[in-house]
This record gives sequence, C-alpha cells and structure tokens, in this order.
Amino acid sequence: MKKSKEVWSHLAVGAIWFLLVAFLRGKVDWGLLGLGLGAFLGIFLLDIDHLFYWFLTNPEKEDSQEAKRIWETKDKGFLGFKQALKKLWELLSANHKTHMRLVFHSLLGQIVLLILAVFVLTSSGSLFGSALILSLNLHLLKDEWEDFFKSKEHLADWLFWQVREPKLEEHLGVYLGGVSFIFLLLTGFLI
Repeated sequence: MKKSKEVWSHLAVGAIWFLLVAFLRGKVDWGLLGLGLGAFLGIFLLDIDHLFYWFLTNPEKEDSQEAKRIWETKDKGFLGFKQALKKLWELLSANHKTHMRLVFHSLLGQIVLLILAVFVLTSSGSLFGSALILSLNLHLLKDEWEDFFKSKEHLADWLFWQVREPKLEEHLGVYLGGVSFIFLLLTGFLI
C-alpha cells in the first residue's frame, strides 16, 4: 500500500474509533477535545519507529544513509526543515515495507504498549493520555490485521522478529483476536 493511502487508512480507523468512543460516552464536554487530539496524535506517533530504524538501529542500510544525508544537508530555518521532512516522507513512502525490525512494530513492543495503556488508563484520568496510548495500540492493530489478511508470513516476520519461534505463525489469528479483545476492554475504560 502506498504510504499516502496508508496514512488515510490510519486516519479513517482513528476517526471511526474516536467517533465510536465519543458516541458511547454519551456526553459532549471539553474532554472530547483531549480525546480527539490524543487519538489523532497517537495514530501517527507510532511511525516514529521508522526514525529509530534509520538513525539508531539500522544506520548501515542504504535508505538509512540517505535519510541521514537528507537530514544533515538540510537548509537552516523552517523552510529547510519543511523540505527535509518532505524528502524524508518520500524516502519513507518508497521504503517503509522494507523496515522489518522496528522497535514498537513487534510482539514485545505491543506488549509494552498494552502495559502502558493499562497504567495510563487506571492511574492518570487524562483523556488525552488515554486516547494517545490507545491510538498507538490501534495503529499497530490496524497494521497487523491488514497484513494478516494480505500475507501472514510477512506479518509473522515483522511482528515476531524478536522471538524466533517458527510455530508462532500458526497462532497469529489467536494472538490478534486476543490483543484485539484486550484493546476493546481497555477502550471500555474511556466510556
């Protein structure tokens, strides 16, 4: 999927989730602003993984070196920053499917995000923080289900890269059903 289509699909999933939660809460108040802002930011924040990939975990890769070159040669000021972001976006659009070893786009990353979600939902009381952490999880779930229906092998490769157990691919459906159920339970805390 082209990166621009992927962005729109993430935005659509995030908007539907926000509208459902807002509707089920049954009240219109200022909390909706925090809920909406957290949902919007969270749905895209997980893609920071690609920056970690380029600049920290895989600097030897060709696209990582190109990203570093773009960043180091950008012009000063806002326009230089904006042009560099545009070039990085184009580079990501061309290469994001080759980024298989992302920190948060993984089984262990998902477990950490779910534990953080439990912590934030049960201790902070912040709709913004709760929506942010749940949207991070929603982003990952959307990617997982999409790849589950397209290519289970591809999904297993990027999801289970930290845990090299060949039989895990057989249990993808059970795993996704389980984390989706946990996500829905956690979403219930917002209602």
